Amino acid sequence: MMGFSNNMIGYKLKSLQATTSTLLRGGRGNMGTAAPMQPDESLILYEHEACPYSRRVREVMTHLNLDYESRPSPCKGHVYRDELKELVGKAQVPFLIDDNTGDKILDSQAIIDHLFTHYSKKSATPENYRASNGDSATLSNKATSIASMMRGVKADHPKKNLARGKPKEPLQLYGFEASPFCRLVREKLSELEIGYINHSVAREQIQDIGGFGMRLNLGEYHPIKGGKRERIMNQVMDGKLQFPYLIDPNTDAKMYESADIIDYLDKTYG
Repeated sequence: MMGFSNNMIGYKLKSLQATTSTLLRGGRGNMGTAAPMQPDESLILYEHEACPYSRRVREVMTHLNLDYESRPSPCKGHVYRDELKELVGKAQVPFLIDDNTGDKILDSQAIIDHLFTHYSKKSATPENYRASNGDSATLSNKATSIASMMRGVKADHPKKNLARGKPKEPLQLYGFEASPFCRLVREKLSELEIGYINHSVAREQIQDIGGFGMRLNLGEYHPIKGGKRERIMNQVMDGKLQFPYLIDPNTDAKMYESADIIDYLDKTYG
């Protein structure tokens, strides 16, 4: 397995790999509803970043713009993976716990169907989110994991992670599935087995599309009035929309840049 350090060259290589992963998914995990049907109780997802089946579920979470608690369960890990084994008898991801309906679901297609049934207006899974042969990861999905060089698939320091345990308060990550910079942060959280609340902030309109501070809109940018992005921008991010955005309530840290976030996670939890 090939890896790069988080220096300037290494970071640029990882960013390129993460961007390639986004392109391979053909835009999935970008756009979502401005008015999500967020349940009262937090959805809990056992997953790991490089798993193609977990990715299918995360893409739907972005499409429905749902927040959820991620419990990273990478290979060789123990912080959440041992817990997962006790719950389902094996270390298989993704696994969803929905206390709103009392369901515990293993199998990505079953999870996707559950999410659309309960948290979409049409209460049905669109055809393009149905696997042709059940719980299937397509060739492009598997290639996406390869393009990311399988980072996030294995715990980085399993003994140290276990000794450190879980943060007293879960970290808060704002972003969306297809963002290559959010992907780099999620990979690090997976490697360090750090649980976090993933706040989906999907792109809601064509004007939201862009990168590096540029958007496909003429004139001043405005998010959809009354939409989730507007609420996040005004109530959480002080009028600024930039992702990823990390809040660590354990240290009161708040930061935007993915490279800075990765360095922070290594220094604080590595």
